[in-house]
Amino acid sequence: MQVQEILSQMTLEEKATILTGSQSLITAGVPRLGIAPKNVADGPHGVRDYTPGSNCTNLPSMCALGATWSREAAYLAGTTIAEDCKKHDKQMLLGPGLNIKRNALCGRNFEYVSEDPVLSGEIAGHMAKGLEDEGIGTSLKHFAVNSQETYRTETSVEVDERTLREIYLRGFERAIKIANPQSVMCAYNKLSSIWCSENRMLLTEILRGDWGFKGLVVSDWGAVHQGAKAVKAGLDLRMPGNPDTVRDVKEALANGTMTMEEVDTAASRVLEFLLRPVPASVDYDRNVQHENARRVARESICLLRNDRELLPITSKKYRRICVTGEYAVRPYINGQGSAQVFPDPEYVDSPLECLRKLLPDVQIDYFDYLPRHKPDNMLWHYFREKMPGIEDYDLVLVFTGVSPSDDSEEFDRGSNQLAGYIEDVLRNVTYHNPNCVLVLSSGCSTFKSPKADLFPAIVQTWPSGEGMGMAIAEMLSGRLNPSGKLSETFPTQMRTDLDLNGDGLKQEYTEKWRVGYRYYDLHPEEIWFPFGHGLSYTRFEYANPVLEQTKVGWTLSFDLTNAGGMDGAEVVQLYVGDPVSTVSKPVKELKQFEKVFLKAGESKKVTFNITDEDLNYFNPMLHKWVVENGAYDIYICASSRDVRLKVRLDYCDPGCYSMQKLEDAMIG
Repeated sequence: MQVQEILSQMTLEEKATILTGSQSLITAGVPRLGIAPKNVADGPHGVRDYTPGSNCTNLPSMCALGATWSREAAYLAGTTIAEDCKKHDKQMLLGPGLNIKRNALCGRNFEYVSEDPVLSGEIAGHMAKGLEDEGIGTSLKHFAVNSQETYRTETSVEVDERTLREIYLRGFERAIKIANPQSVMCAYNKLSSIWCSENRMLLTEILRGDWGFKGLVVSDWGAVHQGAKAVKAGLDLRMPGNPDTVRDVKEALANGTMTMEEVDTAASRVLEFLLRPVPASVDYDRNVQHENARRVARESICLLRNDRELLPITSKKYRRICVTGEYAVRPYINGQGSAQVFPDPEYVDSPLECLRKLLPDVQIDYFDYLPRHKPDNMLWHYFREKMPGIEDYDLVLVFTGVSPSDDSEEFDRGSNQLAGYIEDVLRNVTYHNPNCVLVLSSGCSTFKSPKADLFPAIVQTWPSGEGMGMAIAEMLSGRLNPSGKLSETFPTQMRTDLDLNGDGLKQEYTEKWRVGYRYYDLHPEEIWFPFGHGLSYTRFEYANPVLEQTKVGWTLSFDLTNAGGMDGAEVVQLYVGDPVSTVSKPVKELKQFEKVFLKAGESKKVTFNITDEDLNYFNPMLHKWVVENGAYDIYICASSRDVRLKVRLDYCDPGCYSMQKLEDAMIG
C-alpha cells in the first residue's frame, strides 16, 4: 500500500504514536496494520552494539575519514558499516557527523570531518551514500551549529546568516544532494534563541524549502522540549520514546494551534522510513570487513614531516629499532561516547606485531615508557634504567598521543597539548637519539609541542579503527605510500579571539567566516601544520595550467606528474580567492579537490569544472547566493599554504551583481 493510503487508515492515536520512539533505539510501529518498528544504531564509525560477542567492525573515525580526502574510501566505509547493520538487524545508522570544527577543543571533533564545509559535505555525503545504496538509512548530524559539548543542551548560538549559510550549513546541503539520506538529526542547542528542534527556519524553510530535502527529521536524544511545537517546525520523529508527544499533539489539535495536515505530513515522513524494505545480510564475512577497515585506514595516515628521509624503514637502512609507547601495542582506535564501537580484540591490529611481521630482518625491541605507580619526575630515570642503550639504536619510534577520554561526547578538552610526562619522554628521546619518529594519535588537531617539534619525522594516525595497526606498519615500512592530508589546521596554540563556550545561555560566533584555515591564512605565524598538508614518499609536480571558458562556466586543466620513484596518490586542492569584493572574504576558500593515483613517472591531466557555485557568496539582504563581476584568483594547491599554480579568472556577466546592482536590488 502507498503511504497516503495507509495514512488514511490510521487513527490519530497511531499517527501521534509513530512521531516518537517506543524505546531508546527503536521506533514505534503500527501493529494493527502490520507495520513493524525499526531499529536504529549509534554510529558513525560502526554499529555500537552492546551485546556480548557482537564483534562489530570498527571503521576509522570521521576525523580519519576526512584525512583520506577520498570519496571512494568514504563510500567503502559506508558500505562496510551497512553490512554490519544488516547482520545486527539495524535499519538506520545515526551518522555521519559533519559539524564544522570551529573549536579545536570540542570533545566530539573526532566524530566530525573537517573545519571546511566542502570537504565535510563530500566525505560525509559519500559515506552516507554507501549506506543508503545498501538499503540502510542514515542520519546526518547534528543540525546545526553544534560545534561544542559544553552547554550543548542550553546554549543559544548567535551567528549571522551569511556565516551560517556559507560555513555551517553548506556541508549539510552538499551531503544531502550526494546521498539523499533517510534523515537529518537536529541538534540540542538553540539557534538565535530558538531550539533547533523547534526552529522552523532551519527544519522547514532551509532544509526542505531551499534544499528540497524529502526525508524525515529526527531529534537528538532528548532534544525536544515540546512535542507539538517541534512537529509544527518540521521535526518528525522524537527520540527516544516519549509519551508526552502524543499528549502534546492531541492538545494542540484540540486548541487549534496545530492542524491535522501538519500531523499527517510528519507521520507520512516517518511512514516512508517504516515501510522501507529491510535488507538481508548475505554472505557476511568478518575477515572481509576487517580488510575493508584496513583499506580505509591506509588512506588516512598523514606524514607531516620526514626530514633526512628517515622513513620508510628498510633493513638496508636500519638493523635495530626501539619502539616505545602504549599505542604501539594497544592502538588508539576510537574515541568514547555514543560513537564507540566494540570489536573483538582478535580483530584489532597491533602496530608492533605488524611491524615485526613486515620487517623480519630488523631487530625490533619494545618497552613501555609509562610505568605504573611511578611519579613523573622518575619517568626518565625509569626510561634509562629500562632501556639503557637507546642511543645505540638505529631508529626510535615513539607511539603516543591523547587519551581516548579526551575525545568524548559530553565533554570538551581543557587543552590540545600533549601531557607533561609525554613531553618529558619526547625531549629525552630526541636528546639521546636524533633518528627518531613520532607517531601521534589524536581525534583532532594537536597544538605545537616544543618537544614534539624536535622530531625529524612526525606521523599523524587519528583514531583509525581496528585496522590501523597494519596500516601504520605498512606505511612505516614503505609498503604503503602515505596519501592522507590534514582535514584541519594544526596550530601553534589555541586561538584567543573565540567565544569558546559562551556563558551557558548564549555563544556568539563573532569571528564570522574566520574559521580554520580561513583564519590562519591571515595569521600564518600561528600554524604548525596547515590544512590540507600531508607528505609522500614520492614527489609530485604541477605544470601547464589552462583555463578555458565553456557554456556553463570554465574548465581548469593542468598536468600532474609523479616525478619520484614510488607509486603514490596526491590530493590536489582547488581554492578560490576574490581579491576585490564588496564584502569581506577569506584570502581563499576550498571549492574542489581530487585524489589522483599515479605510478612512478606517470603524468595525468587533471581537470576541474568551475561554475558560479565556486564563486558565489550568500547575500543576507537579498536572501540568495550571488556572484559579483570581477577578477577571481584560482589556486591549485598541495595544501592551503602550498600553492603550486595560480590563474586569474575574469567574471563578466551583464546580469551579474555589481556594487550598483546590489544597492539597487536592496532599494527595490
